[in-house]
Amino acid sequence: MKSSIFRWFRDTSIAKKLYFTVGIMALLIAIELFVLFFSIHTLSSVRAYVGGEGLWSKAEKDGMYQLLKYARTHDEADYTKFEGFMKVNMGDHKARIELSKPDPDFNIAREGFIEGRNSPKDVDGMISLFRRFHGNAYIHRAIVAWTKADEVLTNLRDIGEQLHKEITAIPFSQDRVTVLLDEIDPLNDRLTPLEDEFSFSLGDGSRWLEGVVLRLLFIVAFTVECTGLILAITVSRGIQKGLKEILLSAQAVGSGNFSRKARAYSADEIGILADNFNSMSAKLERLEKENREVNNSLEKKVRQRTSEMESKNKELEQFAYVASHDLQEPLRTISGFVELLQKEYREKLNGNGDIYLNYLSQASDRMKTLIKDLLDYSRIGREKAAMPVDCDDLLEEVVMDLGKIIRESQAAIRFADLPVLYAYPTELKLLFQNLIANAIKFRHPQRTPVINIIAQPQNNYWQFTVSDNGIGIEKQNLDRIFIIFQRLHTRSQYEGSGIGLAHCKKIAELHGGNIWAESEPGAGSRFYFTISKDI
Repeated sequence: MKSSIFRWFRDTSIAKKLYFTVGIMALLIAIELFVLFFSIHTLSSVRAYVGGEGLWSKAEKDGMYQLLKYARTHDEADYTKFEGFMKVNMGDHKARIELSKPDPDFNIAREGFIEGRNSPKDVDGMISLFRRFHGNAYIHRAIVAWTKADEVLTNLRDIGEQLHKEITAIPFSQDRVTVLLDEIDPLNDRLTPLEDEFSFSLGDGSRWLEGVVLRLLFIVAFTVECTGLILAITVSRGIQKGLKEILLSAQAVGSGNFSRKARAYSADEIGILADNFNSMSAKLERLEKENREVNNSLEKKVRQRTSEMESKNKELEQFAYVASHDLQEPLRTISGFVELLQKEYREKLNGNGDIYLNYLSQASDRMKTLIKDLLDYSRIGREKAAMPVDCDDLLEEVVMDLGKIIRESQAAIRFADLPVLYAYPTELKLLFQNLIANAIKFRHPQRTPVINIIAQPQNNYWQFTVSDNGIGIEKQNLDRIFIIFQRLHTRSQYEGSGIGLAHCKKIAELHGGNIWAESEPGAGSRFYFTISKDI
């Protein structure tokens, strides 16, 4: 099978070899993009489950509060609220039971998750994650914790119903109500560890998945680069070897040695040229033999035949010259392609080849940027080396690093008297750099960018504010912007990978703080982040 594929590739035309090479690399990049999409979708589903657990836990706590309140007030409105909160937990319970079946009804599962107040946009991903990864150790642990929590919550609903009967019963028994109330607190003590176990399991699963994604992306990217390089070198060497063989044979024929035949290594244009050259050489050899057999008395015919032979030799030499000159063009094209892969510079090609190589180059650059950003994202905080950091000096370095875009945009960066604090200098520098670069990138088209940076002490942490006069952000997107790969604009409007603010969030959390934003469209943005004094 391998040898047949090799023979096909060796014997196909040069143009098809080029298209095949570009096609293989485009396919590998498509696979890489699919892996990335699948991974992001799965991580988003894990995030949705973490958010769902928060809603589940809040509903359980609020429901328990309303039930205790009902025991004091005997107000039916409080019991109605208790039942309302329990519907959230019952919805998730319904979804879990349905998805645990061998042949589940996905509509019922969707209804359950929506009743559990999960976003409809996340529901399909949550279902897919449950069905695809229920056998995964981390997801299985989370499902087991969820199942046990549902069992405990069933006891809470039973106690609620019994309490309702006792309070509405005639005659009313306070002793029985007290007995039922004493059963509630132990349930809460059992639920809290299960809720923690659910969250911790999903967190472990998310980190495991991040590692798998990074390894997969690295393998696919490495395969893309190696495959393209190997194919290009193979094509280039094949053409070079075929041309060298024809040139050596042409030189031999030119010196009268017709026994030297050009070897055809393939059935492509170079191989066809070698065969035609050999055929022409054989004809010339036959002509030479015929001339040797001519009678010396036929001097005129000998001269004519000699002249014809010389003419043929000149035609052959001319043909060899033209062939060696004109066939350098495809060789230069292939060499240029190799140079593109090695040096990452693009040469212009005619026809669709330029479009394909441009697409390939742009797609490769984007993926390299994504991987680099993902690797940076995963490396944040791994090598902790906290030390005293002078924020004024740190920002001077950031301004120097961003000198080119600052000069091009004529941006004004204003800061002074910032604190010296204990932090991780590399990560903190990246946080400032991302915020300043974003402020310049998303500047208002009719304003010169102005970026102000201040810091204020707050109890046991420092609060920094980075404000700008850019295009602003709509309020409904202020939380979304810190989620990895969340883009508010198309790539054609603003370049970027959608990871910068996720970097900032992770760095702020590494320093025991948080990050948030305030903004309105057209009125600029203010980013706040905190750094703990107790790192």
